[in-house]
Amino acid sequence: MDLWIQQARLGSDTCDILIQQGRFARIEPRLDPSTLPPNLQTLDASGLAILPSFANVHCHAAMVLFRGLGDDTPLHEWLNNIIWPMERRLTAEHIYWGTLFGCLEMIRSGITAVCDMYWQTPQCLRAFYESGIRVNFSHPNIIPPGPDALDALRRDLDEHLELAKSYPCRVELAVGIHALYTTSPEMRAICRDFADAHDLIVQTHVSETKRETDECLQATGKTPVELFDAEGLLSDRFIGAHGVWLTDSDRQTLVERRAALSHCPSSNIKLASGFFDESAARRDGLRFGLGTDGASSNNRYDMFSEMRTAALLAKARTLDPTAGTAADLYRTATVDGFRMLRLDAGEIAVGKIADCILVDLDHTGLVPGHNLISDLVYAATPECVDTTICNGQVLMRNRQIPGEDDIRRSFREVAARL
Repeated sequence: MDLWIQQARLGSDTCDILIQQGRFARIEPRLDPSTLPPNLQTLDASGLAILPSFANVHCHAAMVLFRGLGDDTPLHEWLNNIIWPMERRLTAEHIYWGTLFGCLEMIRSGITAVCDMYWQTPQCLRAFYESGIRVNFSHPNIIPPGPDALDALRRDLDEHLELAKSYPCRVELAVGIHALYTTSPEMRAICRDFADAHDLIVQTHVSETKRETDECLQATGKTPVELFDAEGLLSDRFIGAHGVWLTDSDRQTLVERRAALSHCPSSNIKLASGFFDESAARRDGLRFGLGTDGASSNNRYDMFSEMRTAALLAKARTLDPTAGTAADLYRTATVDGFRMLRLDAGEIAVGKIADCILVDLDHTGLVPGHNLISDLVYAATPECVDTTICNGQVLMRNRQIPGEDDIRRSFREVAARL
């Protein structure tokens, strides 16, 4: 159903917005009802500001199942001793409800697009589609044991692509390479060729820790970025998560290949992985967006927190209060992230995809209201989001999501069985 948003604040103006077929069709001071199509859904936005929603460019949504487990533990110990053993116990039911509950948290934070990587692709895609948000999803593709692993990988990629294509909208498949240290050159070559053949995004973790980078250098004589480049994986469809331990040469290579990175400030701090050099990335023209990572290493799906943390980190790292401006980080969380996912969204403009939020201008963090973007980055919390809209469909209104109580109840039940 098409949507008529009435009297929302847009910048310094108040306007009506007509959404048709999932895109912004008209934006005017007041729309004349006689010029509008019949059977419109209407939404009174008095006292609310309309803004682009957020794109979360690195996440493992179902890992909300593990929130609070293994906190304050080094990354490789956390993975080997806590997360991976727990993941071997996950059922399809765990992953479906975990993903769906993670989507609820993202909707409440104004996130409508996510680049996600996790197990059991059918359950994840079903949950993302039912939630109403967009996903660019990949299976992690870690090396399995046995001689038939490469044939199984080829078969899985074909099956996952057909499954993603079966959804009418909002679901896209990516090709996942968990990391260099969990895959083989032969496996990565299969992933590369499949992504090239089908024009798919490649998702991976890259240069997240010093240990990862040092071991890669010792084993191959190359940094992780150099090795990905040598294997032909870097392109404008490459999204690498973290990028904490990049060299100047790595950044230049990524820029030349038009590859992109996911900046995950909260996760990097919590796991003590290090600091992504945002100022150097902006200086060099490196494309990047903001990611929450999983809720067991963050521990929340909150883009307001990511913007604020990234801004403060940039200033502290450079001792420069002009680094990491609110305007820069807001753009990174919106239009830059959507472009990484090849989506024509992140702006409130005629013709753009209608992914947006309505924020309550009476929310404590938005008062007195001298600078809305600055307030959103430095002072606001997800509770300021009154309404979340994806593809022109209202997913949350008055901070109420249909069916939320039932989803929360089912999620609690399956999480308790872990």
